[in-house]
Amino acid sequence: MKPFVKWAGGKTRLLKEIERRLPADFDEWKNATYVEPFVGGGSVLFHMLKKYNNITRAVINDINPVLMHAYEQIKDNPSQILTTLMSLRDEYCSISDDKAREYFYYRARKTFNAMRFEDEQKVSFFIFLNHTCFNGLYRENGFGEFNVPHGRYKSPTIFEEDNFWTLHECLQKVEINCGDFGEILRSIGNESTFIYMDPPYRPVSKEITMFTLYDKSGFKDLDQIRLKEICDVFSNQGCKIMLSNSDSYDDNVSFFENLYSNGYNIDRVKVTRMINPYNSKNRNPKEVIITNYPIPNNINEQY
Repeated sequence: MKPFVKWAGGKTRLLKEIERRLPADFDEWKNATYVEPFVGGGSVLFHMLKKYNNITRAVINDINPVLMHAYEQIKDNPSQILTTLMSLRDEYCSISDDKAREYFYYRARKTFNAMRFEDEQKVSFFIFLNHTCFNGLYRENGFGEFNVPHGRYKSPTIFEEDNFWTLHECLQKVEINCGDFGEILRSIGNESTFIYMDPPYRPVSKEITMFTLYDKSGFKDLDQIRLKEICDVFSNQGCKIMLSNSDSYDDNVSFFENLYSNGYNIDRVKVTRMINPYNSKNRNPKEVIITNYPIPNNINEQY
């Protein structure tokens, strides 16, 4: 089961590390609730739902309305999306001339930007553009228009129909929200809840800036602090929490070790990123995985 979009900061390459650090008895939980306040492309969501049948409820959220509308439409109206998506794919892939393909892409992008948000075909255009644009980025200009250039891939896999229907079935147990991560507090809060948090990453240092991936509002240190306060609330309710972020430092002091110093565990891992979120030549930076529960003792024996 694969995500239906490529997404900056996606966790496909971190799945094994996340799996290793799940609560040791997670597969024994009954009627577990799984929550992602920053779901993005959903690689962790779909992995968890595929592997753990004891998850009977999932709650997801993201601040990007176009992305979350796509989740809703795949859940509720998959046939309509597929019909338009097949048409776009077949016409695009039938074009052999590079210039003609590029022209088709920019015409599709213009059509997408002109569509009303409620247009049934907008999700199809969104998925098509995501798989044919440069690096699967989602970026808007000051007028709110998608403006990522053509990706020029020779044989892009725009979608797989069987996988699409699998995602549709999987999403039937998922509650879909769009907005600030703090709003999700209202929908959860019991001891059989596992929360995976993947917020926008903090710059690794003052010298290295972050590339703005898709949230033009930005995610500042005050937001990181507010998120930690929310983690404390969830912890007091008995929820188990895992959080990913950059291994960020201020004057050689770890930002996240300092922030999560009370009752949290921090591990560091290296992950190769196809889309480097840092303005840096280092494509294998360390990231932190933070939990509010002890890491399983046999972490190095599971894989």
